[in-house]
Amino acid sequence: MRAIYIILIGGLFLLFISMERVQRQKTGHRVAALMEDIEFKKARNQYLRYRLGVYNSPDKIVNAALEDKMIVTEPRNIVVLEGQSAGQRQD
Repeated sequence: MRAIYIILIGGLFLLFISMERVQRQKTGHRVAALMEDIEFKKARNQYLRYRLGVYNSPDKIVNAALEDKMIVTEPRNIVVLEGQSAGQRQD
């Protein structure tokens, strides 16, 4: 009877160790996926900063808008509602 208990305890111990290794491996895969996602987002952020730098000056913004067939609205065509001018805020 004692041998059965020893075998049972040994089996549970080995089961515990194998479960711990599987869990560690799953965690490693999750960490690797998150690190890959972080690297992708860093690269995208760097690209967006570059694009922001390209369009940083008003002349470049106007030229890009004209290339995209956008038109500049004349000030006489702007309608302000509720008696506010474009530069004022209601607090």
